Amino acid sequence: MRNANSILTAVVGVFAALSLWSARPMPPTLAVAQTAPTRTMHTAGTAIIRVQPDKATLRLGVQTFAPTPRESQAKNARIVEQMLQAIRDEGVPAQDIATDYFALRPEYDDLKYGERKIVGYWTDNAVVVTLRQVDKLSDVLVAALDAGATTVDDVTFSTTRLRELRDQARAMAVQAAMEKAHDLAGAVNLTTGDVQSINENSWSYYYGMWNSRGQWANAQQNVMQVAPSSGAPQLDDGEFSLGQIVVQAQVELTVALK
Repeated sequence: MRNANSILTAVVGVFAALSLWSARPMPPTLAVAQTAPTRTMHTAGTAIIRVQPDKATLRLGVQTFAPTPRESQAKNARIVEQMLQAIRDEGVPAQDIATDYFALRPEYDDLKYGERKIVGYWTDNAVVVTLRQVDKLSDVLVAALDAGATTVDDVTFSTTRLRELRDQARAMAVQAAMEKAHDLAGAVNLTTGDVQSINENSWSYYYGMWNSRGQWANAQQNVMQVAPSSGAPQLDDGEFSLGQIVVQAQVELTVALK
């Protein structure tokens, strides 16, 4: 009997302890503020600027052939010097003229009975000319060819204002994107807030082509803005057209809505 009473007393004690534990005051809980998700809108803007080139780069070649390498090289050197002098006479400074390529190679006759015979030597010399006055392009080309140049290997146009024009195009693209965001938000009775993110891409290229008459012809007509190059000559199509340098920027924005 004594053992049974002890067990009963222990059970009652356990239930009493559990009752006291469940009745203890619970620590206060922190209330988490519920915030509405930020409403955003994605928009994009594009800007295009066209400018007339203010710099041209020419690659002129002289090729000669002679029975011996010495004769071929000497003949080539004489013609190249005549060509360089003619280019300098057109007002091109010496620092804007540089040799770009030189090669001396043999010429073989047809293969006969497994033997090849050298019949002469070719000398190739290419010169790069930088024109900072693009209105001299025609005169320089004619002078070089009259002096003995055998090829016009390349003519490229560029602008010295590329960095300035890229910055301008970016600013115009951002403005276009923000104006679009403002108009779209207003159409649904909202207003724009802070810009959440921005992505940008910009590039430039020359648009024109060299036709069979030796004239550069414009091919692009649809543009947003034309920014005349400072000091660039305005040439009409009677002689040749310089084409256009196209500078383009595209911006994508994520804007908060209120």
